[in-house]
This record gives sequence, structure tokens and C-alpha cells, in this order.
Amino acid sequence: MAKRARLDSATAAVDVVRAAQRQIAPPSNVPLTSRDLPFFASVIDEFARSEWTAHQLELAAMLARTMADLEMDQRMMRDEGPILATEKGTPVVNPRKAVIQMNAGIILSYRRSLQLHARAQTRDLGDKAAARGMAKCIEAGLNDDDDLLARPN
Repeated sequence: MAKRARLDSATAAVDVVRAAQRQIAPPSNVPLTSRDLPFFASVIDEFARSEWTAHQLELAAMLARTMADLEMDQRMMRDEGPILATEKGTPVVNPRKAVIQMNAGIILSYRRSLQLHARAQTRDLGDKAAARGMAKCIEAGLNDDDDLLARPN
């Protein structure tokens, strides 16, 4: 397996710039609704575009769907209330609470799998955090309209 070029090399910087130009779309095998897309966009923004693999994009899409479901269930439970009454008037915990807790756990699991949790973002995992920061800075520089740097076509 070929070793990746260091991110502070010119070759690696060019690769990051090329990857930053591509539009990251949700994978076709994990369909997303319009309600899921804002969550997908926020998840994708966690990493530099050059870092995303096809499998990670699938997980990101599943994470986005679960986040949208959690948000919808939380909104519905706010309307219904945390305590419901049975037909006989006995108070019971809203069953939606269990679904909300389940989705929250699934979200945390996806985030750990994608290494989006705080420890992975801040701890030096083989300089991944520094490389991610450097790649995001390179991508952010693409928004400058100074035309001092050539852009890939």
C-alpha cells in the first residue's frame, strides 16, 4: 500500500484542493429526504472533503437520518408530553421516550465509528487532528477571491 504524502507537502496540498472542489453528495444506497439533508451537510463539514471515503459517507448518511428522526421524535414528544394517560386514566411514560433514547445511543455509536466524538477530534491520533485542521485551512483558503493561486479545473 502506498504511503500517503505528508499534508504539508505541495503534492498533498494540491490533492486537498482538488478534493475540496468536489461536491459531496449522499450515497445512492442510503437515500436521504429533504429533512435529512441539513444534518448530512453538518456531518460532512466535520472533516475536510479530502478525508471522506465511500464507506464513511454511508455512515454519515445513516447518522443524518437518525439525527433527523431524533429531532422529529423530540418535537412530537414535546407536543404529547412525557407522561400520557391510558384509556383508564393511568399515567404512563410516553413510549416515544424509549425511541428517543435509542436514537440518541445510535447517534453516539455512529459518531464514535466516524471518530466525530470530542476525544478523537482533540487527541493527537497519529497527527490526524493536526492534518484535519491543516486540510480544513487549505479548503477555507479556496474561498479567497484574490486569484493569487491557480485553481484546479
